[in-house]
Amino acid sequence: MLRFTSRFLSTLGLAVGSATLSLAQTTPPAETVWSLEQCVAHAVKNNLQIRQAGLSIEQASIDVKQARADQLPTINGSGSHGFNNGFFLDPVRNQIQNTQIWSGNVGVNGSVNLYSGLQTHNTIKRNRLEYQASQLDQQKVQNDITLNVVTAYMNILLNQEILKTNQERLNLTQSQLERTQKLFRAGSVPESNVLDLNAQIASDELNIITAQNNIELAELQLIQLLNLTNATTANFSVVVPNIPDPDQTVIAFDAEDVYATASDRMPEILRARLRIQSANKSIAIAKGGYHPSLSIVGSISTRYSSGSSLISFGDVIESQDIGFLDPSLSQKLTLYSPSQIERTYPYFNQLQDNIGQFIGINLSVPILNGFRVRNNVQLSRIGLRNAEINSDIAKNELRQTIAQAYSDAVGAQKRFVAARKQLEAFEQAYKNAEIRLNNGLINNVDFNVARNNLVKAQSDIIQAKYDYTFRLKFLEFYQGKTITL
Repeated sequence: MLRFTSRFLSTLGLAVGSATLSLAQTTPPAETVWSLEQCVAHAVKNNLQIRQAGLSIEQASIDVKQARADQLPTINGSGSHGFNNGFFLDPVRNQIQNTQIWSGNVGVNGSVNLYSGLQTHNTIKRNRLEYQASQLDQQKVQNDITLNVVTAYMNILLNQEILKTNQERLNLTQSQLERTQKLFRAGSVPESNVLDLNAQIASDELNIITAQNNIELAELQLIQLLNLTNATTANFSVVVPNIPDPDQTVIAFDAEDVYATASDRMPEILRARLRIQSANKSIAIAKGGYHPSLSIVGSISTRYSSGSSLISFGDVIESQDIGFLDPSLSQKLTLYSPSQIERTYPYFNQLQDNIGQFIGINLSVPILNGFRVRNNVQLSRIGLRNAEINSDIAKNELRQTIAQAYSDAVGAQKRFVAARKQLEAFEQAYKNAEIRLNNGLINNVDFNVARNNLVKAQSDIIQAKYDYTFRLKFLEFYQGKTITL
């Protein structure tokens, strides 16, 4: 019986573990299948453009907070400490001196705005409107991203169906080549028929490669919209729903109905209205500059100077009694030296003794300021007209977009009907051409004409089907419905 040492078992376990880790690292991640609903939800949450629009909302929120905070009193403290050498005005003693001293001051001042033409009040209202408009800006970005996701998703499905059709076409060509080769060996058809079919197979393979590339491009676009950093086209795929063919019933709504609904809920229209209101508030703010401003101001301060000192009387020279005839009137006389004694004035004692306070009312009446207020009012009115024009532009663009989508949906519905009839006719013509070619009744040129007509009819019906589906979902989205497949 073989016995293995513990060192050998440890080495073997380490080697197996390393191999397993290496295999895990080289194995690609499992494929993820995404539905349209999952794509839209993930894009709304993680798309970089939407996240960037969220930063604008945060900035607008801070602007609202700052406008409210502007109503509070302003209080500021100040202090200084410095060295003076030579002639200067002592700020404490208010004397011109020629010496070296240290000096400083400490103070607190504040003010409360009582009235300034309601500018602060109107600024708060304007910033609130801008905050709401920035939220609608983000909703507009979300809508655009949602439609882009749906477009990329539909492009994947469209190109997958085109790829499937091209693969079936290649299989038919290969089957036709096999039959033609048998007929050629039997001497029934010329060799040129075989060569033409070989060239057609190469063309079909190129079409397959083109469709595969289109699928990968659409998948890459969708991956970027979803902001999937670790996903690739190799491990990304979408759910393929069963999309029905366009029915022949008349679309139950018209473009004006869709526009009436969309104009009451689409963010590009609502934000244009808010920005008109914001522009009106900007005019009110500018007009506030015509009004006087009234505020209460106050301050408290103190000073210090190393040149300041405390002065006291001199020392006692003598003390003697002064006699009078009446002994009861005698008293003691105290004599002092004529010199004065200066003592050090402590820092904190100076700060306490030099405290000064002030309170008052400040009134400012605008008289002439280079016509700045008038020009600001005119600029604000121009901003209002610009906001009104932007609102009209947004309405026209929405109306045109909806009308175009409705027209495209109706046209795609009609094209599908015509393409289906055309496909049935070209399928029958292709079958007849194939039989006649096998019997040597027509040449490859005539057969390729029938085949190309069939290929075009297949492509037209696929395009019409997906174009109709996308436009219809587009219109439903503008009606406030959730896009599903």
